[in-house]
Amino acid sequence: MKRIYILLLLLVSICGGAKEVSPSVAIVQPQDKSRYVGEGSTFVIDTTFKEADTIVIKRDNNITATLKVKPERNTYCKTIELKPGVNIVSVSLYKDSKLVSKSDRELYFLSELFEGVNEEDAENYKVRFFHNDEKEKKCTSCHNMKSNIPTNNEALQDVTKTTCYACHAGMINTKNTHAPAANWLCLDCHDGKFGEYNMADKGASKYLVADPVAKTCGSCHDTVDGWQKSKFGHGPVNDGRCERCHNPHGSNNEFFLRKNIWELCTTCHAEKASGQHVIPAIGFGAPTKDGGHPTKGKKDPVRPGRELTCSGCHDPHGSTGIFLLRMKGTMTYGVCQRCHKK
Repeated sequence: MKRIYILLLLLVSICGGAKEVSPSVAIVQPQDKSRYVGEGSTFVIDTTFKEADTIVIKRDNNITATLKVKPERNTYCKTIELKPGVNIVSVSLYKDSKLVSKSDRELYFLSELFEGVNEEDAENYKVRFFHNDEKEKKCTSCHNMKSNIPTNNEALQDVTKTTCYACHAGMINTKNTHAPAANWLCLDCHDGKFGEYNMADKGASKYLVADPVAKTCGSCHDTVDGWQKSKFGHGPVNDGRCERCHNPHGSNNEFFLRKNIWELCTTCHAEKASGQHVIPAIGFGAPTKDGGHPTKGKKDPVRPGRELTCSGCHDPHGSTGIFLLRMKGTMTYGVCQRCHKK
């Protein structure tokens, strides 16, 4: 009986749980459960040609990037785009078309302007910064980590020679690009300073931007101070949070907006999302057959070549008129007369 028991133990040890476990992928960056306020996450991956010949990065099981491993390199980096909310990103190593290792990262892109985002859920993820002296040691074999960007608003003749360009070039692949980003004057904004809303991040990165950002924006846009002093102000402007509506690097939308104007406004002002809101609101009784005054889908009589939208009647930064209306004096109908002359 004892011999049978020993034989069974041997069989279990040989055939059962003694599975060979492949080493996990060495993902230097990002750490698991990281939170982002921008849509890009840069993956830094360590491997050798002996271990793998191909790296495949997938976001939510869709191939995002494929990198070829080279004999002379041991570290690889790739920036991928995140969707709002939770992102499951896997990094897989292949050798001769066979999977040899796989590791996942769970990341959270917090943007209040898009569905699928919950601030309470985001609290389970931590904001982490890459640009500090310790982490940058990993990059020095391929990159010059000492900034060569001027801090005097003078653009370099060849922006591809800046030390930021090699890793962050994808940030300006947009239809409209903000001048500091287009000219790679990164340090004009990313000066390492902190503000009221990000005091806890002091010293976490040498490229911090003070939050609220209005003071930074106001160093070029002298209208910011005036907007914040408007008789009737808009919440994001009053809080100095310009980046809530604008992407400071660039956007496919006009004015570097994070969404087109109508969609951006109705993200917060959902009650106006019917596209018809003025006439019923001001007491003319039952709505017209079209439901009221249109807020989109019509040509703007005052601005030729543009579609009617919220900003045709409202100034999103601040106004002397109630409801942020583009008016002078105290009569709200003056706004109507911009288009309706009679």
